[in-house]
Amino acid sequence: MTDSKLTNTDTLELTQQLSERIKNQQKILVQSQQQVNVLRQEHSQLKQQVEHNRSQILTDNQNQDIMTSTSELPITEISPAAVQTAPAETISSIVPEPVVPEISAADRKKAKSRAANRAAVELICETYPQTFCFAKPRPLKVGIQEDLVADGKLSQTKIKRGLASYVRAFGYLKSQTDAAPRINLLGEAEGAVTADEAIHALTKLPAPRKPNKPRPSARKRPDQVHSKPKKSAQPKDHKPEAKIEKAPSPFDGLNEGQRMASKLDLLLSKNKK
Repeated sequence: MTDSKLTNTDTLELTQQLSERIKNQQKILVQSQQQVNVLRQEHSQLKQQVEHNRSQILTDNQNQDIMTSTSELPITEISPAAVQTAPAETISSIVPEPVVPEISAADRKKAKSRAANRAAVELICETYPQTFCFAKPRPLKVGIQEDLVADGKLSQTKIKRGLASYVRAFGYLKSQTDAAPRINLLGEAEGAVTADEAIHALTKLPAPRKPNKPRPSARKRPDQVHSKPKKSAQPKDHKPEAKIEKAPSPFDGLNEGQRMASKLDLLLSKNKK
């Protein structure tokens, strides 16, 4: 009896220990599943962020750079064309998925710098519309950067970046003509452009393109058609044709009956010979 009781107690202890181990393993498994779910969510978020950054970079490369500097040529902005709406299934079946080109680190840096310059110029134009206008720029007062910093509406970083991009634009350089009035933050005239400053601005502009030379047309103009006198055609020397004189016929001057009779006589005489 004592042995049977011992075996029963041992069995109970073993089952309790096994159940505790199973519970611990289940807890570890649940924790592992939670960690896996968290990692999956982080992975999907990172993937979405990468796709968003890639599309943003492509959009920035396609849009026109509002800052047209002398060191970089302007990027032509591509306006979106009007597309008729169609079912998503039809479009996806007809239009293939676009292949996203690989973008180097230098291109990404340039695109980021262009976007920051464009944003800074737009911010200055919105804050001081009476002074800054990218569509119709006017010469700025000498020392206007100090006035912008003293006004305190924008940070020094935004002022420095936006002002540098604004004064390097082709439109602003073209506005630097001799004796053109300069304006301050209030849009009032303060100072003027000197002749040396106007010449310096012209040196910053690109050289004008040479016009293409017109190709000489193969056809002559109407006024040139009859300009050269045509040579008169000289008649060729024709040799006189030699006339062949016919021998007199013995039947000349005879009528038809007489001709027939004379011909019969000649035949008969030939046969007799």
